[in-house]
Order: sequence, then structure tokens, then C-alpha cells
Amino acid sequence: MRKRMLALRTLSAAGLALSVAFVAGPATASATTSSVTVVASHLNNPRGLSASGGKLYLAESGRGGSTYCVGSTCVGLTGSIDLVGSNGVTRLVTGLISQSSPGGIAAGGVSAVSASGGVLYGQFGGNNFGLPLGQLPAFLLQAGLKDIAEFGHVQNGAFVSTADVGDHDYIWSSAHMSLNPQFPDANPNGLLVTGGQVFVADAGANTLDSVTPDGVVHVLTYFGVPTGSVTDAVPTCVAKGPDGALYIGELVGGNPAPGHARVWRVTISNGKATSKAVWASGLTTIQGCGFDSSGNFYATEFQVNGLNPSPTGNPLGAVVKIAPNGTRTTLGMGSLFFPSGFATWNGTLYVSNCSIAPATGLAPTLCASGGQVVAIR
Repeated sequence: MRKRMLALRTLSAAGLALSVAFVAGPATASATTSSVTVVASHLNNPRGLSASGGKLYLAESGRGGSTYCVGSTCVGLTGSIDLVGSNGVTRLVTGLISQSSPGGIAAGGVSAVSASGGVLYGQFGGNNFGLPLGQLPAFLLQAGLKDIAEFGHVQNGAFVSTADVGDHDYIWSSAHMSLNPQFPDANPNGLLVTGGQVFVADAGANTLDSVTPDGVVHVLTYFGVPTGSVTDAVPTCVAKGPDGALYIGELVGGNPAPGHARVWRVTISNGKATSKAVWASGLTTIQGCGFDSSGNFYATEFQVNGLNPSPTGNPLGAVVKIAPNGTRTTLGMGSLFFPSGFATWNGTLYVSNCSIAPATGLAPTLCASGGQVVAIR
């Protein structure tokens, strides 16, 4: 399962292109009653969310481009970092690098946001190894080198880079080929900034990273899979628990079939990972995760029937809630399709829905109003 960029690759974490001719078969997860309300629609591939100070922020990966294509990958400056409010969407930063299949489906670009201490941070997916030099105009290559794989912050309507996480991880994976037959690879996807610390989940290198204030990237730990697994772990999100530990969700956990995704609990001390263990298992295609103020853990499941990028893949997704006592509840079933990012604020859950759809939608009967942000109560 290659996830490098034209490296950026699609689906934000899995690196898989999807068709629009989906067939919605029966769901395998049980549903519970919950209210799902559309907060924003006609978005271009909405991905990571972050709630802070009563504000909701969104990474919008864009729709690629329509003029400059290399093979079946079209590149443009259509990505953005947004503020989602009661009066609609305000794009705080625009003109960010984006790549997708023709039509803007499953774009790659800015993948995550995290607000902390009054500052909004962002993380781009992919890496710059394998960029098609000579096949794209200079302005797009320059934009790619500026944005792809970068961690940084929003300042005066621009994205200011601090660290090249994706390229660092690609080089790290090149030096650790024995760990994974799919190396070298890197695709940063999950971001958490908290208490002055920066953590990134890399879905391609299968690592949890930290980024110091001076822009130095450190690999804290590597997520392996059971011997004989058909693919790798693909860590996609990172959240801080009420116990101070970090919780990292996987997309596939070594197998795209239902029930193979895991949540890891990792403790950090003095800039190092001091312990790591599987905290929860039996989940499916985790893309986003987080805790609420009561200590409940939530994971968005991109496809509850297992990761299947073929035209027969079931688009049905959900949010799984794990209470402190371990009780699991499924939310949003029947209203969520390819959900991705997650955030919570004052008892309301926010999810980026139809996360691989451009603003024009996927099909007349599937995500017709494009990417969305929805509230679940």
C-alpha cells in the first residue's frame, strides 16, 4: 500500500484512489440514535478538525487542479485552512497545494489542523521524494516544495512552515528498511499540539513523531503489525487522554478487513516514548480520534465494512464512542459517509463527512452537496 506523493497520494492516509460508483451494501456495525446536523457543505475534501476557544477549524485538502496533470493526477492551488462558524466557512489561508484524480475526488494536501495557545497549526501529507520535476510548471513545483510534508502555523493569512516532517520520515524509513517491506515511505496525517508540544502521526512511515520549537523532528516510536499481515499499521490520528498519555488510531492495523484497526496508548517523558501498548482493538478504518471532557474516547470509522476502494466499496461510516468503562456505542450510522476528522466542544461532536468529495459531490445520490462538516448530538 504505497502512500508516497506525486507523492501526496489520496485518501489522506491510505493512499488509495476511489471511484464514484459506490454500492452501499448492508452495514456490519450496529447503530444507535443520534442527531446529525450539517454545519457546512460544498467543501473540497474536508479532513482534520480542531476545536479550541469556542472556534472550529478545518483542513480542506482542496480539489487538485484542472489544468496541470501528470498521468491521472491533477495538481493545483486549491487547498485551504478554514474557520467553520455559524455564518459559514471563512478560509483563513488559501492557495495551498492540492492533488487529486480528475474531478477533484480524494485529494491530498493539508491533512490536519490543531489549535493551541491561540495559535492555529497545520500539517500537510506526503513527501517531496518523487516529485515530477520537469512535468509541472515552476510555480506548482515551488508551491509543492513549500507545502508538501510540512508542519507549520497560520500567520497573517499565510501558512508558515516550521518543519519538513514528511521528508524527515521518508529518510528515516529509508534507513529502517528492515522494519517494513513497503519502505521507504512517509505521509504525515494526524496532528496534535498541546502544552507546547507537537505530535504527528505519520501514516506512511508508521511512526509517532515530535517536533521541537526549533523545527527538529524526532521519531518517538514505530507501529508494527502482526507477522504475515497484508499491509502496515497506517496510524492516522493522535489525541491526548485525560491521563496525559497519547492515543493513536490506525486505519487498517495490518489488514483492511473490518475489526483490525487498533488504538495505541503511548506515554511520553522527557521527549521520549516510555511505554506503548494496544489500548483498544476491534475497530475499523480509523481516521480521526479524540476525547471529550468526560473522558469518553471517539474514533471516526471511514468505512465500517472495511477499507475497500473499489467501485463496490461500501461508503458507510460511523463514529465509535468508547466510555471510560469500555462500553462502546456507535453514532451517526446512516448519516456518515467516508468520515474523517473529529473534534468535540461543549458536548457536541464535529466530524468531517464525505471527506473524499469535492464541493460538487461524488454522485447524485452520494455526497451530492460535496464535503461537509456535521455536528452529532
